[in-house]
Amino acid sequence: MDSARSTAGSSSGLAQSYDIELEKAVKLIRDSGAERVGLQAPEGLKRACPAIAKQIEDRTGAEVMISGDPCYGACDVDLRLCEEVDLMLHLGHSELGEGPIKVIFLEARMKEDLVEAVQRAAQVLKAKRVGVTTTIQHVHKLGQALDVLRAHGIEGVLGPAGGRVKYAGQVLGCCYSTARAQEVEEHLFIGTGRFHPMGIALATGKRVVAADPVSCQVSEIDTDSMLRRRFGAITRARGARRFAILVSKKPGQRRMELARRLKALGESAGKEMFLVYLDNIEPDRLQNLGANAAVSTACPRVALDDAAKFQIPVLTPPEFEVLVGARPWELYRFDEIEE
Repeated sequence: MDSARSTAGSSSGLAQSYDIELEKAVKLIRDSGAERVGLQAPEGLKRACPAIAKQIEDRTGAEVMISGDPCYGACDVDLRLCEEVDLMLHLGHSELGEGPIKVIFLEARMKEDLVEAVQRAAQVLKAKRVGVTTTIQHVHKLGQALDVLRAHGIEGVLGPAGGRVKYAGQVLGCCYSTARAQEVEEHLFIGTGRFHPMGIALATGKRVVAADPVSCQVSEIDTDSMLRRRFGAITRARGARRFAILVSKKPGQRRMELARRLKALGESAGKEMFLVYLDNIEPDRLQNLGANAAVSTACPRVALDDAAKFQIPVLTPPEFEVLVGARPWELYRFDEIEE
């Protein structure tokens, strides 16, 4: 293990479980002569930032400034900090494609072994050909997962990379193209949390088994409760007269053309529609606008994961289409950002 990795690994918090390679960043800082460097990380890695910043300063002589704002993904680069620095280090995510040229994405790989979790999942899987997906933190160990499945007589299939997805088998919270491309009867998601496997289930309509490599817990994803909540949100929004169409300032979430199409769709249905351009979508900001309901064209998590925070119903674009009659409920789909 090189010195960059050992320093990051010794930091407190969840960062102890990650392997962060900083050598390419140190080299680029030295080669470019950057004097000011920005450092951005998601919440689980923020505690590692002071140690990483000190190491960069010691090894390059550059001044490091840590972004203290929330970071929700590669779509959420701190553009204001980018303006203040010569080079920006974004930890924990893979690049989505086009973005500020001064941003370097440093992937954080979890050290957790996948064997036990996948072995347990193999006992629950029903099909002999299964789609296998994970997040960026575990994608480097997917070969290990396929070997375990093969030993249990199960063929694991990885969907292709492309678009926002950098690696075969990788899924994002806003994009499940790899899962949808898999010609399989069911899916195995390897990772923590419920949002990604729920997204796979809603995007594919197939059975999804989730295996957590940290706790080694295995569960089958049930979409019924989520769909009931989303149908309830649509029902509550039916009586709304004034709709705010939320457009994100975050570079990887900005869908202005979609917002304009939804505005026209709502106006044709007799609704009062207005576009709102903002960074972080918070309840008080919507309340101050006087909207009765909102449609978020930003990250799907805003409407799905954060629904309880808002006093008014917040819908995804496909849900708004259901509300105005442009899409039947039976064709409900998960909101994805693929471009």
